[in-house]
Amino acid sequence: MTMRIPNEINRDNLYRRRARGGLPTQTYRRLFRLMLALVLVLMVMRQAARPGVYAIFFPETMVPVQVETTSRLAEKTDAQEALSEWETVQAAVAEQILSEDQTLEDGERTPTRMEQDSLIAQVDDGTVWRSADQPALCATLALHRSQQAWTAEPPFEPVLETGVLPLLQQPDVYRGRTVRATGKLVRIVSVQANANQWGIDRYWDCWLHPEDGSLRPWLVIVPELPRGIRELVPALVSDPTSSGAVDLDSPLPTIVVEGEFVKRLSYQSADGVELTPVVVGHVQAVRSNGNPVVGAAIQSVPMKGSGVQSQEKSRPLSLGMIVVIATLIGVGIGVLVMWRSAVSHRRLRARRQQDHVTLPLVACLALGFSSLTVNQVWGVAPQADAMDRVEENGTGAGDSSLLNLLSGFDVERLKRLGDRMQTGSNGNAARDEQAKLVFRLKRLSESTLDQRRPKLAPSSVSVGDAVEIDGKIESFQFVAVPDELTEFLGLRQLMELVLADEAGSQRQVVAAPLPKQVAVGDRLSGIGVALQGGDKTPAIAVAGNLRWHPVQPESLGWQVLSELDVDISRLPEIVSLSRRPLMDADSQVFFSMIGAAHQAGSIPISSEPLGPIASAMRASAVEVSPTDLLKEPQKWIGQWIRIDVETVRWTRVSVELDARAQQVGSDHYYQIDAMGDLGNVQLKIATEDGETVTMQNRYPVTLVTAELPAFLAEENALSRTISKPVRVEGFFYRLWSYESDFMASHGGKQFAPLLIAGRWGDRTPTSKDPIGVGWIGTLAAAGVVTAIVAALAFAWFNRRGDRLARQQRV
Repeated sequence: MTMRIPNEINRDNLYRRRARGGLPTQTYRRLFRLMLALVLVLMVMRQAARPGVYAIFFPETMVPVQVETTSRLAEKTDAQEALSEWETVQAAVAEQILSEDQTLEDGERTPTRMEQDSLIAQVDDGTVWRSADQPALCATLALHRSQQAWTAEPPFEPVLETGVLPLLQQPDVYRGRTVRATGKLVRIVSVQANANQWGIDRYWDCWLHPEDGSLRPWLVIVPELPRGIRELVPALVSDPTSSGAVDLDSPLPTIVVEGEFVKRLSYQSADGVELTPVVVGHVQAVRSNGNPVVGAAIQSVPMKGSGVQSQEKSRPLSLGMIVVIATLIGVGIGVLVMWRSAVSHRRLRARRQQDHVTLPLVACLALGFSSLTVNQVWGVAPQADAMDRVEENGTGAGDSSLLNLLSGFDVERLKRLGDRMQTGSNGNAARDEQAKLVFRLKRLSESTLDQRRPKLAPSSVSVGDAVEIDGKIESFQFVAVPDELTEFLGLRQLMELVLADEAGSQRQVVAAPLPKQVAVGDRLSGIGVALQGGDKTPAIAVAGNLRWHPVQPESLGWQVLSELDVDISRLPEIVSLSRRPLMDADSQVFFSMIGAAHQAGSIPISSEPLGPIASAMRASAVEVSPTDLLKEPQKWIGQWIRIDVETVRWTRVSVELDARAQQVGSDHYYQIDAMGDLGNVQLKIATEDGETVTMQNRYPVTLVTAELPAFLAEENALSRTISKPVRVEGFFYRLWSYESDFMASHGGKQFAPLLIAGRWGDRTPTSKDPIGVGWIGTLAAAGVVTAIVAALAFAWFNRRGDRLARQQRV
């Protein structure tokens, strides 16, 4: 039986008709159907020619832009003028706060990073715009007014890729950090700035629809609009004194803004009062997304400094050309399909006619595969191994220099500071330089400093190289930072130390302040920058944060943490973070303490030298309640404690950075939400709105651990809800805050004790009848039976007495 495929054009089959009688198909109907099909094909082809149809599959490349100020829009500057302008900006930036001769009272200069950080710290979060917020807004706009000023003093840390929700949920972590905001531009508002010392007279509010899938809008503020975006609001751009708003029509362009996260702004929406993160910076790139105005501006005019070549606007193809191209494409596809079909049929016929595979053929194939495998193993692998060895060995001694990380400092400036410290001259000027250098070094992470750890002998170290500091304190003193720098550096004191290494060599070190418990004889370690070089041993150095190894720790918990490589010098700083979310400042201690708690809870007493100390610490653990931790959190930080709670839910948290995973001992840790007993205490919490929340009976407690105990774990699960009474031992970290529905309904945040667990105990009763319900029932049943027996006996005796009385009367 042969299947016939009907033709949808004339309802005829595609095979040759057999010689039969019948009326021929009417020609005009066939022609009409062909014309309709041709029109449909042309309409589909015309729509397919639109680039916007494929934007979702082949996104347009972001075009980097450079913002031009309004006063320079009409000027035609050449490359030499741009170079001199760049040199002028460099000279202006060189006279900022890190320069020796600059004065902080000069209000006409471009703001510095330290001034910007100080002003952003004074912004009120979660409110509408207030007068106290304007200095931070205008200073940040002035810093981003031109890309020259931006690149002259780049951010200390790399630009963070983030979204709307992280900024809304953890504002304290990201405030003042440089982030990248990406989204579709929906609305542009021109705003007249208040009087300020930075010369900002107008700025632009750009409302974005984020690309991270969030439904919340994103407000970015820029001092100038780039070319392409300006053409969308010509009326607002042409009049510098105008103020207004423009809602953009689809297709919406996408912009990328790099700047600092300032605050969460409260605004009125259709759903009520909402919060949106505010990022103040400059437009880094633009993508038209098929918007003809933006696309024409990007293609027809070269963006200054972007390296994008000007292109003529492509004209749409004519209808005839579309038909020709479509015909050629159809013919080419048909030829390709027929050729592939012919090749397939030819291969099929050859396969049917070929002989069966013989054993010698299989042996030849196996021999060829074996030789290929040997070549791969002995040829490619040694090359890969050589590359690995090159990466492990590094690139040379130049990796130890810290000069490229210390913005504003060069060899001459460091050497001059070293000479001043050696001779003790020019005290105030040297103190200023020391404070600025310590501030720079404190901003560097431990991983960055470890990468610059010196690889050469101390006598080969040059000025500006990293030096390893390790010695006992022979003398120290606290020195005050000048008042005019305290506000910008966040440092009130410095420490001048004299350290002696194992060989007895002394070194003068200036570093960030250490805890007040530090004493002579304690050991300090870390990485600093050398202020002397050449043939001399670098006896003068400046460091940021140094690790403190006390001879007589404040407690056994601190001693165990110090032995397990936890930087306990930062524990006093953790006190200032109480009742705040987990921040970047926590990362230096938090992850290492997770790994330390896991080791301290399982290390045997026979393990030397830490075993006996850890065993004594576990034996002296103090049993506390949530009330104790809420009353005096600073008393328990770093102490090994014991607490009874009931688990609610645990969640597995991934650790992405390799350095943090090494501290934890795994690529993940677990966070357990639990509830503790408050006893007869009634806790009253005051919220930011002035409302008082009363909590009693139970209070939330957060537990963190490197590994879950067997009675809580579930294989291959990322989260689990489980209610189980447990007894936990571990290091108390601090009080931390987080978002909760209950506290959010009262206008506040939930805060709870955070305990890093090391030992677990299951408090689930082993008996099936923990309170003796079975015995109570048995006793009750025995009582009922006894009462029945007693009633029967009493009745029997009464009847017997009555019977005897009747017999005597008879």
